[in-house]
Amino acid sequence: MSAKRVLIAVLAIVVVAGVGAAVFWFGPFRDDSSSSEPRTVAEDPATEAANAFASAWEKGNLDGVRYVPGTVDVQGATAVITSGLQASEPNPKVSVSKVEVSAGAGDRAVARATVTWALGPTQRWSYQTSFRLNRRADEWLVAWTPKVVHPDLADGEILKTVRTTGSRGRILALDGSVLVSAPGPVVVGIRKSRAPDLAATATKVAELTGVDLTGLNAKLAAAGPDDFVEVTKMERGAYEQVRDQIRPLPGTVFRSEEAEAAVPDGFAKGVLGSTGPATEEIAKASDGRIRVGEETGLSGIELSQNEALVGTPGMSVVAGSPDGIQRTLKTFPGTNGRDVTVTLDPRIQIAAEGAVAATVKPSALVAIRVSTGDVVAVANGPAGSAAYDRAFLGRYAPGSVFKIASTWALLGQGLQPDDVVDCPVTATVGKTFKNAGGMALGPVPFRTDFAKSCNTAFVGLSGRIDAQQLADAAKTLGYRPLDLGAPMFAASVPVDGDTTEHAAQMIGQGRVEGTVANVAAMSASIAGGTSVQPRLVVDPNAKDTKLGETLPADRIAVMRDLMRAVVTDGTGTALAGVPGDPVHAKTGTAEFGTASPPETHAWITGFQGDIAFAVVVEGGGGGGAVAGPIAADFLTRLAGN
Repeated sequence: MSAKRVLIAVLAIVVVAGVGAAVFWFGPFRDDSSSSEPRTVAEDPATEAANAFASAWEKGNLDGVRYVPGTVDVQGATAVITSGLQASEPNPKVSVSKVEVSAGAGDRAVARATVTWALGPTQRWSYQTSFRLNRRADEWLVAWTPKVVHPDLADGEILKTVRTTGSRGRILALDGSVLVSAPGPVVVGIRKSRAPDLAATATKVAELTGVDLTGLNAKLAAAGPDDFVEVTKMERGAYEQVRDQIRPLPGTVFRSEEAEAAVPDGFAKGVLGSTGPATEEIAKASDGRIRVGEETGLSGIELSQNEALVGTPGMSVVAGSPDGIQRTLKTFPGTNGRDVTVTLDPRIQIAAEGAVAATVKPSALVAIRVSTGDVVAVANGPAGSAAYDRAFLGRYAPGSVFKIASTWALLGQGLQPDDVVDCPVTATVGKTFKNAGGMALGPVPFRTDFAKSCNTAFVGLSGRIDAQQLADAAKTLGYRPLDLGAPMFAASVPVDGDTTEHAAQMIGQGRVEGTVANVAAMSASIAGGTSVQPRLVVDPNAKDTKLGETLPADRIAVMRDLMRAVVTDGTGTALAGVPGDPVHAKTGTAEFGTASPPETHAWITGFQGDIAFAVVVEGGGGGGAVAGPIAADFLTRLAGN
């Protein structure tokens, strides 16, 4: 007998003559070397035998206990009775608190104990049980029955845990409209004409769903052979747990109820993401909060915000009989998932999706509300590949749209828009750089170099700023890792390259990489005059929108003029006829890959009124000719709504 199972001092020994019994009761005590559970002394042989049984149960070694003759295989029977508990620990903690020995011959005793099961990360199921002991010669033997495992068990019943999940939270727009709701419930039914063995089907369905078998049989008896006999309505999460067991049963039929939503199917699918049954990998990473097969987020915001959306699971402990009837013994309630609010504007999102839906090559568009930094649209095209969020996950060289950052840095070092900057056919800084289409403007004002997107002019200016100044300018404008509450590639502007790489990065090549959202953020910063802090998933605890630091007004004014000239006199004329406020823009062509000649992504970014935007078309070619019309279509759709 371990010393940990022996009480330090006997607190009370009471002889109750009126009932003809001796009661050994031992209250709580402190023993820093062991469990804080109350224990009993081992001086009394009956108590010692009771403690030995408790210890054996805790250790899973019930075969080592002496039982009265004729007792069944206690180890095996206990394993069967508790096999459905799905406990996080294989055996319970068992603490004997009282042993009552009968008067007279003193050959019978009753032990009372507390049994505690660890059923999950926080669920602890404790209950009181008792068991008899009989003395034979000088030895106390345990008289075991299934009621020792739990006193409320009837013949043939076993203990089971039934995990429950609450309703998944919804994804809402700022106005409270529903963008994504939890999948609707599933109505489980039985059609008698399809069930060769109706009794067997009903029994199994009752067991899996937890409904009363007697009531279900009454429903079936009153129904016609082809009626849809409703068994129960299950929340999607609960249904997913038994789906693979219940669907194959002969005669079962199912009806899904539609979930509420205020937007078209597929709305913002890439960024909002999807849900589905949890894989083993997801379940393992959740530390027990999610189990294989349960509904969970698989991508996008559904995945990144899954902890809030899914809530916490609940659990019930039931006594299940062979005929499928279940009685609830204990309930551990869970919590429903919390709604998550995002800044997507349905009107703007639908316009963005319409603009990229028909693109032949993969494309993406991000729009930001300048006054707040709210991301109001994240669209991916064409329509058939919109489920992949290339707007946030695609890692692209920005090409000439990055000249917004280069120009911001150059203006900070004294460059003026009317300064004459040569635009030759080629420029050499460690290697030869050239312009799209072999363009050469010669000595022209810098505003013309910017409007016409002259690469060689920017390469020639690369010595006026260093790599750190360029990276800092990009970071200030929004070309930096962004935390929007959704999966996203982290933008980077390396500063450890040589002069050749620095020259390449002046025109958005080299190792500069980022997302469409980063490019849209740069335009939003210029439009708003602040270092924009984009927001997508709304923090429920945040009081105000963060607008970021105010940027120098003189430089902002110059940048706006330069970007307006791109539309009126440069490479962005596709936007010149868009209705509404004047459009400011910057086009870009970004080389990628190892092909000769290199393949190019088509870019355009800019702003109109309170909306900043960026568009990329993978392998699209020239930004003004390919991405420009998409941006024009987007803005025109907005003007018409």
